[in-house]
Amino acid sequence: MRLPRFRLLVAALVPLVAAAGISLVPATGAVAAAGCQVSYSVGAQWTGGFTGNVRVTNLGDPLSGWTLSWSFSAGQQVTQAWNATVSQSGAQVTARNAGWNGSLATNGSTSFGFNGSWNNSSNPPPSSFALNGVACDGSTQPSPSGPPTSGPTTPPTTGPTTGPTTGPTGGPQPVRSMGFIGCSMAENVAQGYVAIGGQRMWGPYGTGGMVVQSWTDTNSSAWRLFDQQAARHGRPTAVWVQICIFSQNGATYDEVKRLIANARQHAAPGATIIISGQPLYDAGQTCFLAGANGPQLTDSLARQAAADSSQNVSYPGTFRLRGNEVSDGCHANSAGQQSLGRQALGYWG
Repeated sequence: MRLPRFRLLVAALVPLVAAAGISLVPATGAVAAAGCQVSYSVGAQWTGGFTGNVRVTNLGDPLSGWTLSWSFSAGQQVTQAWNATVSQSGAQVTARNAGWNGSLATNGSTSFGFNGSWNNSSNPPPSSFALNGVACDGSTQPSPSGPPTSGPTTPPTTGPTTGPTTGPTGGPQPVRSMGFIGCSMAENVAQGYVAIGGQRMWGPYGTGGMVVQSWTDTNSSAWRLFDQQAARHGRPTAVWVQICIFSQNGATYDEVKRLIANARQHAAPGATIIISGQPLYDAGQTCFLAGANGPQLTDSLARQAAADSSQNVSYPGTFRLRGNEVSDGCHANSAGQQSLGRQALGYWG
């Protein structure tokens, strides 16, 4: 995206390939190998705020838990995170695994994201990362002595791989069988949905900043990220398409139809497609990213698609965020996430 106000940096992926020593000593007394690869990118940037995406790959022996740390150099502050518990003290940031993604096999990867604030002048990426307290140095190496760490050799899913939940039709729905596309607003829904125990839909997977135009090319990096989730959970039998925009770009109905077609291509054959817009706000409240009437435009496009028999999609209704459920004028705070999650649970189980 080329936005005069919201400078997107999706393509500016900053690979930081390095090895991190992990304090591992197996019970046999052998010295464990340790290493990691980290990719950091800014998915979207606007006046006062930005979305960061982090992917960490374990190159060493399997881990049952991880902590990634780094320092910001220009006063950036993390305000919200998903797929990891992130805290900050001064410039130092610490991200710890969520309950479901702590196990990393050798060459296993996981991703998390966050929203943050910046000084509107400079937003440089971190210069280095450390995994479990040992700085990355560019090679896979034996680690120093420390307590043993063990765990499964494959990462777990966010929940059981089988088991019913109640879907819109009242029948059983397999766990994590429903994918989604959208931006950080869709992540807010997924965060709340998982937090309140929703099981049918995927959890958040780092779609911050991915508006309509990110999904119109079926071979885009956004769809590659989607396919990684599909490889983990199985090709989804349903996909929620959230129409998400930046005000300068908006969206056309032709673009929405491409999103629907691409969702069918990446999902299981015959998958159900559910479509809706960004959350609507209380009267007088404006999301500065989408613009004054942006959320209403996305809802109108979703309704248009549902009324178009050639698209064969369903429209569940609107998502809503109340004034006390918003953290920065657009995104949901913790209460807002849970509210969105409850709405999603009511729409599709």
